[in-house]
Amino acid sequence: MRINLFILSEDPVSLAGLEAIVEQDDSVNLIGTAVDESHGLRCLENNPLRPDVVIIAEPPSKRAICRNVAWIVSLYRQEKSRPQIVVVSQNDYDDVIVSALRLGVNGYLARIASPEELFQALHIVARGGAAFSPTIAARFSRFFATIQRLPEPPEFSQLTSRETEILELLADGMNNRQIARRLFLAEKTVRNYVSRIFTKLEVHDRAAAVLRARDAGFGDQADAVLPQHA
Repeated sequence: MRINLFILSEDPVSLAGLEAIVEQDDSVNLIGTAVDESHGLRCLENNPLRPDVVIIAEPPSKRAICRNVAWIVSLYRQEKSRPQIVVVSQNDYDDVIVSALRLGVNGYLARIASPEELFQALHIVARGGAAFSPTIAARFSRFFATIQRLPEPPEFSQLTSRETEILELLADGMNNRQIARRLFLAEKTVRNYVSRIFTKLEVHDRAAAVLRARDAGFGDQADAVLPQHA
């Protein structure tokens, strides 16, 4: 099985290391890489070859992981299946991993002990499985022992890329006017997008939508204030 792989990383050193590993195995076909998030996502969207697996390598924050995963899921929402997603990150805090899994990540590698470990993970997720570093896998029993029931995740897969972008700004505490100025849109257009987001997330107001988004890792958790007015 030959795997089409795309790597998205904002860390050039991490990207170069992964490229060097991938070049060692002919079963992995590297179809594209990017170090800039916005450029990388455009490259992924316009790539003539469909990736089987996308690696998000050393994302700078939990927020970046959630944003990128939601965008990839949204990009392929009209297809029968989407590329599998693997996060390679030394950030292995429990809340980061759980948020990534809830959004649709298929593998999470905190450390790569050897090239073989990476290749094995890629082949497992490409076949529809899940792959995790041994240290993360060993902690799963503790995750589910302490979490009796995870809240239902929002239906992010139904959001378009523009709706995901607006939801991110909502979670940052912006009102409709501020979002319109940021995205160079008419305020009425933003209101229409916000209404569609409410419908897709099955919420009735702005505060509920923001809480859902922040629960999944969107927005500045420390500084954002729940919006009260448009």
